[in-house]
Amino acid sequence: MAQTADRPSSMSTYAVAPASHLVDGREVTPAITRRELEEREIRAVRERRRRELITHNAARVAVFIAVLVGWHLLAARYDSNLLPGPLQTYAGLVRSWKLISAGAVATLVEIGLGFGLGVFGGLVLGSIIGVSKTMQGVLHPFLVLYQAVPKTGLAPMIVLILGFGILPKVVLAAMTAVFPVLENTIIGVQRVEEDSQRLFRVLGASPAQTYFKLRLINALPYIMTGLRGAIVLATVSVVVTEFVAGRIGLGAVMMTGYAQLDTPMVFGALLALTAIGLACYFTVCLIETLVLRWFNLELPAS
Repeated sequence: MAQTADRPSSMSTYAVAPASHLVDGREVTPAITRRELEEREIRAVRERRRRELITHNAARVAVFIAVLVGWHLLAARYDSNLLPGPLQTYAGLVRSWKLISAGAVATLVEIGLGFGLGVFGGLVLGSIIGVSKTMQGVLHPFLVLYQAVPKTGLAPMIVLILGFGILPKVVLAAMTAVFPVLENTIIGVQRVEEDSQRLFRVLGASPAQTYFKLRLINALPYIMTGLRGAIVLATVSVVVTEFVAGRIGLGAVMMTGYAQLDTPMVFGALLALTAIGLACYFTVCLIETLVLRWFNLELPAS
């Protein structure tokens, strides 16, 4: 026992190593239970995620600072009326805040309405086409042709037909947002395991029950992926239409700034538009996380 007491405590440096004891003169290490292994694995995963989060956030801050510095150095070579720097942009944002904030509210409403309308249309059409191979075979080529048409090129015609109000912006946003949701809904509705469909038939489920309780739930990860693309397209379409309509919204504010050669105000409006786009995108990502977590689903493998 004296020798044991004099032995260096090298095992104390390993926090996860179990304590050992002597049995019949031999050192025996107790068996590690499955629960202990699971707890160690959970701690290791949490520690790894924490390190990754810290690393990613530090890298994002570094990239953001590098962009600001590069922007400042580039703007220093030109006149502020041609290319304002970060400080001039901030000053233009503060000076024109009342006009920019009013335009931001109008743009946000137009994005929300157009996005909602496009999502609804994509879900309905995607569900109808997805459950019918005949409908898919007939309509899918035309849907691809529809997507190939540049919607932003139709903005002047849509404005002439629907006027200079909010309607043309909502319509164009819906036209661009519908296809990602539609395509992903078709894929998700069709990718259902045959065993699950057979089980629902054996249990006597109606076609509506099979759709809402099996196909639609199975399609949620694909639909959520389509929503992320749809919100980006809706944002771009609204701003393009505001450039053409030129009355309300951040696009109209930017056109006004260009007409007055007030480039700092233009960049301030652009900064507000960027913030709106990021907010909309990450809101959709948050909804995606909550919905998938609620139904215990995962994103489809890329």
